Amino acid sequence: MKTFKKQPRDHLDYDIDLSEWMAEGDEIEHVEVTAPDGLEVTQVGIEPTRVKLWIKGGTDGESYKLSPLIYTESRTKEVDFMIIVVEM
Repeated sequence: MKTFKKQPRDHLDYDIDLSEWMAEGDEIEHVEVTAPDGLEVTQVGIEPTRVKLWIKGGTDGESYKLSPLIYTESRTKEVDFMIIVVEM
C-alpha cells in the first residue's frame, strides 16, 4: 500500500494509475471515494486509465486510509493508500 505525507494545510492531488492493470480498450467510467473524518476530497478527475484525487485537511500526527472503488467498463478495482499528516 502506498503511503504519502502531507501537512495539515496542504491541498494536494494524488494520482492513481491503472494503465498496467486495465485491459486493452477498457476505460475508467466512475469512481466512488469517501474521505475518512478529518480529510476532504475536494475534486475527482477521471481520465481513461488514471484517477486524480484532490485532498485537503487532516490532523497532525494522524494517519488516514483511503480506499477508492474504481469502475471500468468491465471491472471494479479497490485501490488502498495511506496519507500521514505531519506538520513539518
